[in-house]
Amino acid sequence: MELRDLKAFVVLGELLHFSQAASRLHITQSALSKQIRRLEDEVGAPLFERNANRTRLTELGRALLADAAQLLDDSLSWLRQAADLQAGRSGSLRIGFGASTHTLLPGLIARFRQQRPQVRITLSDLSSHHQWQAMREGRLDLGFCRLPAPSGWPSLPVVQDCFQAVLPPDYPPDTNLHSLGSLPLVIIRRDLAPAYHDHVQYLLASSALDCCDILPVSDFPAAIALAAAGLGWALIPASASLGGQQVRSILLREEAAVWQIGLIRPPGVAGPLVESFWEMVRQSLPVEPDTK
Repeated sequence: MELRDLKAFVVLGELLHFSQAASRLHITQSALSKQIRRLEDEVGAPLFERNANRTRLTELGRALLADAAQLLDDSLSWLRQAADLQAGRSGSLRIGFGASTHTLLPGLIARFRQQRPQVRITLSDLSSHHQWQAMREGRLDLGFCRLPAPSGWPSLPVVQDCFQAVLPPDYPPDTNLHSLGSLPLVIIRRDLAPAYHDHVQYLLASSALDCCDILPVSDFPAAIALAAAGLGWALIPASASLGGQQVRSILLREEAAVWQIGLIRPPGVAGPLVESFWEMVRQSLPVEPDTK
């Protein structure tokens, strides 16, 4: 059964007039008659009684008209949905992000939703390592991660971040980090944030900072809370909120303390939604960066 034949049946069933139905369908009356006969052959019985004066539905035609109209509406809706998906007007988009984009991301999502209100967006707060893993496994479409991206992955530099040292509140603002050797360093466990953990170790080595002990925690709020309690000091992204805790903080601007966050995606052909979001982010940047 062809969709156009079903549409011809529904339109003629509503109008009961061949000339008017053919006009609405933008076909000739002869073509309409052929479509109705073809559908009747498939059904195995007449759907209309027609003579020179009038056209009316048979009992079978009356019984089938409502279901045919619903079937036609469902088919057209399905086709519209397919077109919207292909054009990137609907569907779902799964995006990963981390602490460095907590402030930036809401504005980007709001702008994208204004452009495509039918799109369902799912956000996952994950470390860069776990975002890469999720994208490799097909569980995320895009991620805001530390650069450089894995080899062969498209990337778009978005924002720069750096470390801030978070100290107990009784430490003076001009504290030298080298004087903190007797205080434990609080950092997130490596299995939860490998790239962050390794960067902290690199910074300590490059700055010749000694630590008497390491206190592993599960997130930045826990690290800040321990610093506020005077039980240690922490290195966290400057973009991370201090959560109102009474602490001292020192912004670190040396090269070893700075990193770039970019929007990345797995290699291969990107779908229309991914392409649309990518382009929206690119246009939102103050300076257009090179893409890889």
